Amino acid sequence: SDVMRRIPNDAECAEVLIGSMHNLTRPIMAFVRLSRGLSIDNMSEVSLPVKFIFLLIGPAMEEYFEIGRSLSTLFSTPDFRDIAYQAMDRRDLLCAINDFFSDSIVLPPGDYDKELLLPIIETAKMKKNNANKRSIGSKSQNRTRSNDSQQQQASSQSTRILLAKMSTLSHDKQDEDPFLRSGFVFGGVYREMHRRYTYFKSDFLDACSLHCLISLIFMFIACLAPALTFGGIIADKTCNRLGVNEMLIASSINGFLFGLFSGQPLLILGPTGPFLVFEEVLCQSLNADFWTVRCCVSLWTTFFIIILVAFEGSFMIRHVTRFTEEIFALIIALVYLYEPFKKLYKIFLSNPVQYKYNYDYPLTCSCNISSILNTTFAFDNMNSSFDDFLFSSTSKYSCYDCISRQDLFSSSNSLYNNSISKSNDENQLPNKALLSFIILIGTCFISVALKRFRRSKFFGRTTRQTLSDFGMTIALIFMVLFDMLVTKSAGGHSLTQKITVPNSIRPSDLERDNIWFISPLRKRLPFWVYFASSFPAILISVVLFFEVELTGIMIQSKLKCVHSTKVIKGTGYHLDIMIAGILISISGLFGLPWICAAPVRSLAHVASLSKYSNTHAPGEKARLIDIKDQRLTNIGVHLLIGCTIFAAPIIRKIPVAALFGIFLYFGIVSISGTQLFSRIKMTFIPTKYYPNFGYLRRVRQMKRHIYTFIQVIAACLLITIKMTNFAFLFPLILILLVPFRKMCLPFIFTERELSELDGDEEPGSTFDDEIDFYGQVHLPI
Repeated sequence: SDVMRRIPNDAECAEVLIGSMHNLTRPIMAFVRLSRGLSIDNMSEVSLPVKFIFLLIGPAMEEYFEIGRSLSTLFSTPDFRDIAYQAMDRRDLLCAINDFFSDSIVLPPGDYDKELLLPIIETAKMKKNNANKRSIGSKSQNRTRSNDSQQQQASSQSTRILLAKMSTLSHDKQDEDPFLRSGFVFGGVYREMHRRYTYFKSDFLDACSLHCLISLIFMFIACLAPALTFGGIIADKTCNRLGVNEMLIASSINGFLFGLFSGQPLLILGPTGPFLVFEEVLCQSLNADFWTVRCCVSLWTTFFIIILVAFEGSFMIRHVTRFTEEIFALIIALVYLYEPFKKLYKIFLSNPVQYKYNYDYPLTCSCNISSILNTTFAFDNMNSSFDDFLFSSTSKYSCYDCISRQDLFSSSNSLYNNSISKSNDENQLPNKALLSFIILIGTCFISVALKRFRRSKFFGRTTRQTLSDFGMTIALIFMVLFDMLVTKSAGGHSLTQKITVPNSIRPSDLERDNIWFISPLRKRLPFWVYFASSFPAILISVVLFFEVELTGIMIQSKLKCVHSTKVIKGTGYHLDIMIAGILISISGLFGLPWICAAPVRSLAHVASLSKYSNTHAPGEKARLIDIKDQRLTNIGVHLLIGCTIFAAPIIRKIPVAALFGIFLYFGIVSISGTQLFSRIKMTFIPTKYYPNFGYLRRVRQMKRHIYTFIQVIAACLLITIKMTNFAFLFPLILILLVPFRKMCLPFIFTERELSELDGDEEPGSTFDDEIDFYGQVHLPI
């Protein structure tokens, strides 16, 4: 039963029968192909229709067992089976056998290290590609031989078929190259809309399954945590001009509209690091005119994106290679790593750690507590605390030997709170800095530990994957509960900074007077400001173009693993960037954060909608057989995110330190998933411990170090610019890296070396279960 469960429904079997007879003088062999599969009782181990029968009978003195094993091995290869189904005579079978031996690699007996076989495996892949080409040629030859007479009698019909194929040639080229320019204004958008919207009804009907419902719940949890994290941090960076309310509303509206009209609805929109940097730079550069200039920048961004789409400029993404992507990812990762410690430094400055603490010593006594509580105390030393004064052994009001601090504070909670608020600032609580440090590091530690749990040996694969995928959310929930427990033990007094969320659906910035719409003419500005705002808009357009197009390419590569050559429902390289550009203006006009394509969440969405084969043999990796390409999950996720705005009382319990812990986690996982970071590590590792990566085996060590050094210098240059008053210029320098890679690096490295160091991995037919989504992208998170 277990074997039958792993066999496809339409499978057929081939029987290899070997025997001997004493009265035979020479072997007799027959290869039979039945016109249709026939069920024969007691013929095979499993009840399947028999399609092929190979029979070999010979004299008894010979051994024919190895011949049967060889023919069974031939039937296990797809190429031989394809030819066997279409073979017309013995010559076709002999050619198939010769091709099999030509593509086979024979190793002498021995104990081989699997890593030493990697070059042989790569050679086998190259030979397999050549074999596929020969197989196609042999199929066409077989069809030609079988149809010669028919073609002579029906030449007019074949001519019509040839003309039909020629008429669809341009359409096939567009399927193979979605960046092919049509030569018309908005031609790419029209082509994608015409093809994708044909399946608009199917995009909703295909989502009516339990698989999509589970994916919707998973993606809601996976997208909510980043939205809250970036919402809390953007409030800190923009002085509460933007906050959690705006982030949740922006994620909901932008994601809903994009999921409804986009050409690739599997792409998830969400807050990302690059746009957070832009928001911070604009807020620091502009003061009173922040909203007006930001609105103008949004409108200019939409204008530039529409011009780009009108002239089908999406083809330029071909020139953006891993060289530029990894430098960009490294810069954003360093921002992620720097900001949490910067926040901790500010907390420790405003809440210095006290080096003397009093612990509870509950003792019994006959002291009159009320007389002490009704006494007004005067501190001689302003540096001493109320605790030190009350529990000092030299004070005449000391209760050190008669009552514990816990009993006193629980008896006079109002006295304690009033005394602390008057003598010390509320932000000067002694344990606030240490508790924030514990929450920040603890959130990051739990997230990283659960991420690595995917590769552990505990529990089953499904349990490990679930804990790893929800690691960030689990860490956030755990630290919120920990903070609530500490708050309860402190008598209900919160010791950490929490997320600030308005009581109603209104803007976080009080200066906006509860008005959502922002007019670009709300304030009178110099005329040149409206044109000067186009410069940052160009830079934002570049970042938006990078994120949307590169994320779309990654999704299309996953879909091609299912459909082999082309994506059935089409692509959205032109349509998606146009919709994303329009959404930038909507966000700017309503004072919402800018939203961009989120590569990690998009890959998580694709993986959650992937269906794997259950017919693989035990020990083999499951094969990807289908991806639910539909719109409903994307729309539903963002509608649920919008509903969380009504859970403001729960959101207010989330400590800001936990959000910065997620930020630190983003920095760690994003920098560790790039080839650039791996090459930096290899600089300090002896050569004999190198793993078998192509760029390590085929590129000389000195050349690798030079390539890495160039990337590090470029990253340092961009970071230096970001730390100055010209931080808004760093996308311009990032753009200049593209022609630098195309024009300068070929003078230093050969074409083979650049293909290894700067090339993309070939998409496989399976997702590696042991690599999470952060390891599959080399883009900023």
